Amino acid sequence: MKKLILLAAGLPLCFGYTAAQSKYSHTSTVSMSDNSASDDCSEHLRVYNDDFRTTVRDEENISVPNQALTITAEHNGGIRVTTWDKPDFSLKLCKQVSVDDDAEGRKLLAETRLKVEGGKVSISAPESDDHHSLGTLLLVKAPRDAKLDLSVYNGGVSLTNFTGTATAHAHNGGIALRGSTGKLSLEAQNGGISIKDCGGDIDATVQNGGISLSLPEHWEGKGLEAHTHNGGLVVVVPKNMSSGVEVSGSNHTSIICKGDVCDGAERTWDSDRRILRFGGPNPQIRATTVNGGIVVEARGHQRGEL
Repeated sequence: MKKLILLAAGLPLCFGYTAAQSKYSHTSTVSMSDNSASDDCSEHLRVYNDDFRTTVRDEENISVPNQALTITAEHNGGIRVTTWDKPDFSLKLCKQVSVDDDAEGRKLLAETRLKVEGGKVSISAPESDDHHSLGTLLLVKAPRDAKLDLSVYNGGVSLTNFTGTATAHAHNGGIALRGSTGKLSLEAQNGGISIKDCGGDIDATVQNGGISLSLPEHWEGKGLEAHTHNGGLVVVVPKNMSSGVEVSGSNHTSIICKGDVCDGAERTWDSDRRILRFGGPNPQIRATTVNGGIVVEARGHQRGEL
């Protein structure tokens, strides 16, 4: 039985899961962090299991020509993407295993490999059992204007300072977007989405999780559409916000606001919806929640309910 733990909904992305394994009741925790600009695997991936005697690390590096890529993480793995100024993709697979024997650990990591078939990238790994706990994280450096389709299961996805076109799908995991722009489509189930200091044309959808938005003063690009079902919505607004924002929920949604931005906001409370608009006409940024509360906050102010 595997139970997912989303350690933090906001940026930086921290993701983990625990695995209670069979009759031996081994419990493992894998954490994946986006808290560093380094590409040192030890700063991004850690596997914990007190039932095993040792932990073994390894990594694999390859280069892939610039093309549209579909990347699927290992079953309990994550993906972290950044943009760089080189023409090809750099892929680094971070891998770590908790096990009783060093030699067995090295063998398991040697069998955990990147697999590239044309424009499809995946990870081949040994089948899970009660004798080890494996975690992986794929670090991707992408050329500017790259095209990516990313999928994880029991893992997180982050895109930091990314420029291009991307879709990201997370099942039992979160998605974090920071300092990125382009045409970006994000979908998370049983996990949250965090978007900070971004632009472009972004669509974000969450089922069973929250959305956190930290907005720039002016949205450069078409706009942002963010929707969550069974989750809360947090919107952090800079002091000199100049782009139009609309947040809404059902008629029983609690909307909490702090800061001067709320003093001049337009409120529409009717039998079906509660809507709050601010920042300017013709909203570029729209965010909604069903079965969740809304918090709009500007830095340095106390919270007050609308």
